[in-house]
Amino acid sequence: MWRFVTDFHHPVHLHLNHFQVLSRNGGPPGPFDAGWKDTVDLRPAEAVELAVRFTDHVGTFMLHCHNLEHEDMAMMGDFVTV
Repeated sequence: MWRFVTDFHHPVHLHLNHFQVLSRNGGPPGPFDAGWKDTVDLRPAEAVELAVRFTDHVGTFMLHCHNLEHEDMAMMGDFVTV
């Protein structure tokens, strides 16, 4: 389970795995949160909790913001599963 919190608008994209939105701001998911996702839209002062499984690949994954300015500024993160 992951929790993302932001103070700026970030459409967060996770590579290779889909996830489900469990909650938004401590309440139920929003109307556009249903189903499997690879991107979640976070507005300023929002928090979302996601459920994601990493079962098909062991190694490095990437996540990044889909705001064009942030992609151009290499605002990406990577993490390793074992």
